[in-house]
Amino acid sequence: MSDSGTDTERAPKRLTGGRLLAVGLTVVLLVQAAFVLSYVGALHHPKPHRVAFGVVGTSLLPAAVGKAFSLKLTPYPDQSSVSAAIDKRKIDGAFVAGSTGSTLIVVPAAGAPLASALTGAFTAAAVALGQKIAIVQAHPLPGGDAGGNVSFLVVMALIIGGYLASTIGMALGGPATWRRRLGSLAICAVLGALLTDTFAGPILGAIPTSKFPELWGVFVLVMMAVAFATAALQAVLGAAGTLVVVVLFVIFGAPASGGTVPSPLLPAFWRTFGPWLPAGAGTTAVRNTIYFGGNEIANSLLVLAGYLVAGALVVIAVRRRKSQEGGLAAAEASAAVGAVVV
Repeated sequence: MSDSGTDTERAPKRLTGGRLLAVGLTVVLLVQAAFVLSYVGALHHPKPHRVAFGVVGTSLLPAAVGKAFSLKLTPYPDQSSVSAAIDKRKIDGAFVAGSTGSTLIVVPAAGAPLASALTGAFTAAAVALGQKIAIVQAHPLPGGDAGGNVSFLVVMALIIGGYLASTIGMALGGPATWRRRLGSLAICAVLGALLTDTFAGPILGAIPTSKFPELWGVFVLVMMAVAFATAALQAVLGAAGTLVVVVLFVIFGAPASGGTVPSPLLPAFWRTFGPWLPAGAGTTAVRNTIYFGGNEIANSLLVLAGYLVAGALVVIAVRRRKSQEGGLAAAEASAAVGAVVV
C-alpha cells in the first residue's frame, strides 16, 4: 500500500501565480537582450575586414585604398582571371590597372553594401591621386532584387517555417513514432519549399524562374534541416528547445548570415560563426545558386545536411528511449503546452 502523503511530498513542485509570471517575464527580457546584443552588435557599425580583392597590373590605388579599407590583395595575370575568380566566389572585387585608365570591378550580387563601399573608397582615392577610374559591375542585381536581400529573406522564411512545423506538429500531432514525426516534417518541408519557390519566383519575380528546380532543392534542404534540428532540440529539452532554436537560428543567425550586411563587413565574432548556422549556410547556398552558377555552395550544403542528419538521429534515439520507458506521451504533452512560438 502506497503512502499518498509521501508521494505528494516527492512530487516536483510546479511554479504558479506570481513566480511563474516572474520566470516568464525574465525569459522575455533575456530574449530581448539577446536580440539587441545580436542585431545591434553585428550591424550597427559595418566596416571591411580583409575583403578578398584581386589586382591586375601595377598601380598606387589599391595600396592607397588599403590604408583605410581592409583588403586582402591577390595578384592575377589578366582581367579574365579575375572574372573567373569572381564567378567562383574567390574574390569580392578587383582592380585592373591600365595605361589610359584603370577599372574597378565590383560585385553587387555578393553584397550591395560592399560594392558601394568599394566604389566610394576607390573613387575617393582616384580623385586624390588625380587618376581616372571606371566602375564596372560583375553580376549586377536584377530589378526584382535591387537590394540584394531576397536570398536572405527566403531563407528566413524557410527557417521560420521549419521550426513552426516542428512546434505545431508536436503540439497538435500527439504521440507519434519517429518515422511519422520525421516523415511529416519532410513532407511539410517539400511543400513549404515549393510554395516559397513559387511565390518568390513566378508570382513576385524576385528570383529567376530559370533556377526553379535547383532552388526548390536548396529550399527543401534548408527547411528540412531546421525542422529536424528543432524536433531534436524539442525532444531533448522539451519546450525550452523551441526557445533555443529561436535564439540561435533567428536572433543570432539572421544578423550573422551575411544576408543584409555582407560577411566581410561584420565583426569577427559574427562572421566567424555565421556560416555554421542555417541562416548563413542557406543564404550563401541560395545566393550562389542564383547569381554564381552554384559555385562555392558545397560547404554550405554540408552544414545544412549536418543539421538534418544530426537532428534525425537525435529524434530517433530519444523516441526509442522514451518509448521503452513509457514516458513519450507525457513528455510531448508538456513540451507542446509550453512551446514558444515566435
